[in-house]
Amino acid sequence: MGARTFLTRLFAGDAGVQALKSRRSQKIRDLPDRKLLAEAYIPAFATEGGKILWVGCRAYTADDYPVLEAQGGEVWTTDIDPAAARWGVEGRHRTGDICEADTLFADQIFDAIVCNGVLGFGVDAPDQQRKALQALSRILRPGGKLLLGWNVDKIGDPIAASLTEPWFSHQPFAGQPARVTFAETTHVYDAFVRRPPAA
Repeated sequence: MGARTFLTRLFAGDAGVQALKSRRSQKIRDLPDRKLLAEAYIPAFATEGGKILWVGCRAYTADDYPVLEAQGGEVWTTDIDPAAARWGVEGRHRTGDICEADTLFADQIFDAIVCNGVLGFGVDAPDQQRKALQALSRILRPGGKLLLGWNVDKIGDPIAASLTEPWFSHQPFAGQPARVTFAETTHVYDAFVRRPPAA
């Protein structure tokens, strides 16, 4: 435990810990990639509505769900960590491995999926990533949107490695090109549309 955390707990109790967590969440939300997510992608998903799956829940993602639902959308959440359920959507959160999303959500079909900061943060090997993307393709309707956020210092390019084939077409979304990179961070957004299943 760092000295600052210790002193905060010692002198400020739970309120101080919550303030530190709030500042940490705000710092993450101030990153350029998170700002673009909030200012472009989330409003575009909200406008399209439908059933939206958010993969990977943290305190700083919980504020995004009401925005996504403001125009009638229905957000579901998932995370492999059981403790992350507290940041998911109550009554519409499932705990499990994204590589088995098609089993975890066997009773659901989504119109959109946001999978940001998962590949390279637990789903690391290319075979795991391919399995996860295939599982996501099975619960995303043809024509549905997938936003994939990843970091160049964590994994190789999933498109160059053909990990999105044959399920997804790389396409612009939310007024942004199909791929968005950032000079200030290693983050990348790739937007896809679910191809129709092969006959």
